[in-house]
Amino acid sequence: MRDAEAQAAIAVLTQLADSGDLSPESVRAVVSAATRLYAQASDRDGESIPPLASDVSTTDAMILACALLKSQNLTPFDMAVWFSRSQRPT
Repeated sequence: MRDAEAQAAIAVLTQLADSGDLSPESVRAVVSAATRLYAQASDRDGESIPPLASDVSTTDAMILACALLKSQNLTPFDMAVWFSRSQRPT
């Protein structure tokens, strides 16, 4: 059931992305919810899961990555520290 609900939500979000018809507040709420969903799934599975589909461009991914860093007042150095933590063998 949850996967069917997720697929319906993805279809709606895809339509909204194609139309570009959301307010900044709505976009922020969607990205925030997706971020929490990703973090919970990664924690539950004990490993990082690929966060983006192959049809997301590198430019779009970098725009989001930079916005996430800025939103949390993080620097590229902070990112490097977190990145190296996730690469350590367990």
